[in-house]
Amino acid sequence: MKHKQKALVIGDDTRSFLATVRSLGRKGIEVHAAPFNMRAPALSSRYISQVHLLPYYLDGGAAWIVAMQRLMLAEQFDIVIPCEERSLLPLYKHQHDLPGISQLAIPTERALDAFFDKVTTRQLATQLGVPVAQGKTLLTTDTADTILAALSLPIVAKQRKSFSWPELYVRTSVKVIKDRSELDSWLGSIDKGSGDIFFEKMFPGRGLGVSVLCNQGNVLQAFEHHRAHELSGSSYYRKSAPLDAARLAAVADMVKAVDYTGLAMFEFKLNESSGEWILLEVNARPWGSMPLPVSMGVDFPYRLYQLLVNGEVTPSKPYKADIYCRNLIGDLWQLRTNMQGLSANKGQQLRHLAHWIAAFGRTLVGREHQDTLVLDDPRPGFTEIRQLFTDYLGNTALPMRNTPTESLAAKIQSTFRARNKPAHVVFVCQGNICRSPYAEWKAKQMLQALSTQVSFSSAGMLPRNSRPSPPVAISAAAQHGIDLMPHRSRCVDAALLDSADAIVIFDQINWHSLQDRHPQIGDKVYLISDPLNDRASLEIADPEGKDLNNFLKTYIKVNTCLEALKNALHKGI
Repeated sequence: MKHKQKALVIGDDTRSFLATVRSLGRKGIEVHAAPFNMRAPALSSRYISQVHLLPYYLDGGAAWIVAMQRLMLAEQFDIVIPCEERSLLPLYKHQHDLPGISQLAIPTERALDAFFDKVTTRQLATQLGVPVAQGKTLLTTDTADTILAALSLPIVAKQRKSFSWPELYVRTSVKVIKDRSELDSWLGSIDKGSGDIFFEKMFPGRGLGVSVLCNQGNVLQAFEHHRAHELSGSSYYRKSAPLDAARLAAVADMVKAVDYTGLAMFEFKLNESSGEWILLEVNARPWGSMPLPVSMGVDFPYRLYQLLVNGEVTPSKPYKADIYCRNLIGDLWQLRTNMQGLSANKGQQLRHLAHWIAAFGRTLVGREHQDTLVLDDPRPGFTEIRQLFTDYLGNTALPMRNTPTESLAAKIQSTFRARNKPAHVVFVCQGNICRSPYAEWKAKQMLQALSTQVSFSSAGMLPRNSRPSPPVAISAAAQHGIDLMPHRSRCVDAALLDSADAIVIFDQINWHSLQDRHPQIGDKVYLISDPLNDRASLEIADPEGKDLNNFLKTYIKVNTCLEALKNALHKGI
């Protein structure tokens, strides 16, 4: 029997992930997905055969490793392709713990060091004569004076890595600093001893990328794109461009230096007035602009499959210049931001909007494609548009009943009567450091007399464990008789939700987070509420980052809701 070609693609975005799925699926490969967001529009692609929810990589990754081992053994994938660092880094770290039956599309140690650390990337580029921005690493002894003596404003402050251990699910940020006072303020807010921060002098120009498929340090295929719309270092509209010989040579030198095999996108910045350019960073994995080359037949993901699985070295394919590709939803948000920035000048607003609309004329002559909405696989595009209206422009229904507190009390009591053991109620907020732990311990205190009927626990949606509550939360809780000092956060997982008879949330953000990760448990969810039952009092906003008075008011609201639940339970008895 002929072997069924099969791939696992880890991710869920409508750019690198969806382009990879379509590239493989169109060639008859059975594609399985392992997303972070189970409601992601990309998962509605006709080319996805199965979807698997993997646990977050937490606390050394034991649960993640076991889940990956079982999945790989059960499905016998030919290849596993991670579409971003949150999945690539665990695969790299535990590659020898996983079954050796699948090719892992991950870099070697040499390439990981060179391309996933921006400082190391700069060092390699400098050694090879590839231009980079003037830069400086932040030292513990640095002040605004020493930094400005080395670099003139404006400057860009960056972390060495976009993602790193142990905060694998926290993406680092880039800070553009325009004046001395802003630099002073920023220096006072960061840890200068980490050694992870460096500065670059702002280089004027437009972003572009040179994408490559490489085999043992040789470039098999190259593709250049330029950003057509750009805002704050990001772009959702780009066009193909002829390969620049000097930039391609720079890329070729860098991949040869580390003997690189795989996909990568080298991000540059071009000063169109002077013709000067610099290298910014390298994405050694599927990248956000990949829908453009894939839509033009430069099939990077499938050719990666051929290379890693079949050992097939495919020849370079030519492509046309000035073909555009747009991520509609992202480009809409950038348009909205630009229009707000031009609000003082209605004439400029109208011209900007007219120019944006006119660009769609390229679609009519075959010079523009869409990242998400395509003829052979339209569902992700329609799903994305529908979710835009329901989640952002509309008002997605929260799990509210006519009498929320009474409904929760009835659920607790019916569960207790059916099983003759306590119903398990889980309070869930975002981080499990402010609202939900307080609600858990206050409920245990207030409803201690009903402990035979109901038990309480808490967790958070953010994939971070063992974080303490902030000092202001501890102080506010203490004024209400609750000690949060020993508390450490816990991330929600499938086992906890399966054990819960009722899940109590605090606001619409919690509802969306639960739906995104665990959409199947909606019928268990209750919104914390008080007897007033009006919308203003239903949601209890996250007080994190606020002052003591805000925390005290938040905890008073929680107390009121729990008092209502206590009364409803007693009334039910």
